[in-house]
Amino acid sequence: MRITLSQLEAFYWAAKLGSIHAAARHLHVTQPAVSSRIRELESTLDVQLFDRSRQRITLTDTGQSALRHAETALHSSRQLEHFGKDRTLGGKLRLGADECSANVGLTAVIAQLKEHYPSLALEMTVDVGSVLNRKLNTGELDMALLTNPATSEEVSDVFIGWMPFHWVASPSLRIAADPFKPEHARGHHIATHSPPSTLYTVVENWLGSGGVDMAGLSTTNSLALISRLIGAGHAIGILPVPLLHDMLSMGVLQALPSDPPIPPARFYISYLTAAHGAHIDSIVDITRDTLTRLNFLMPTQGVEPQ
Repeated sequence: MRITLSQLEAFYWAAKLGSIHAAARHLHVTQPAVSSRIRELESTLDVQLFDRSRQRITLTDTGQSALRHAETALHSSRQLEHFGKDRTLGGKLRLGADECSANVGLTAVIAQLKEHYPSLALEMTVDVGSVLNRKLNTGELDMALLTNPATSEEVSDVFIGWMPFHWVASPSLRIAADPFKPEHARGHHIATHSPPSTLYTVVENWLGSGGVDMAGLSTTNSLALISRLIGAGHAIGILPVPLLHDMLSMGVLQALPSDPPIPPARFYISYLTAAHGAHIDSIVDITRDTLTRLNFLMPTQGVEPQ
């Protein structure tokens, strides 16, 4: 029996989206159809691709290897499908991004999208994740790059990696605590994103793990302003690692190794499933591949975390 594209798609999207239900919704087929295609693929390959012993499916070691081959095959299939048509895609893509991805990866993503789709107009929105979520759910955006989405049935979420964080401070503050613990934050002014936001929650949870409240807090929706406040010595804070490389290398900021470690956040490409028809898969692939080449995130093994 030959492997079919429908089997590869069922396997790929179940792995990427983390569940049979999400894959079925994305592919516009029933859950039994997705399950059947995955079982057929496993039978043809004579392997077990998923561990089904827990409530949520996870890839086996063999499944992780197979996913890379499936991803390559589907990418090639989409390229062939759109051969001679890609460059004619017009219209407008309403693209949202959180500030970290906007500052670090968005320019490269835009360059790749324009190379593949020169007639595609881009309307860009940069904001915190809660705003991007709302705009996706109300149909004001076609696609967004963000952490921890809370999206509706009309939106597909593709987990692409982990966003790491560091506590940082100006070297002028001469903070000697190593490791930096929640109690060491007392007496320091802290700058972070306004709630509700991933960054605010990360700060709140980390301080709360040591019984420290959020006193002495300044909030804003601008990562750039937060970075400047910290660099000037007016505050300390937690920032996404991709945003920090240049500031750390130039000595503008110093990283504070923390105990407990700061858990990374899940990072996704979320998009209106019906947006731009069949081209949306190619647009998502281009975006994911570009961010991967930039080492923008900590890598994932292909399955959305628990």
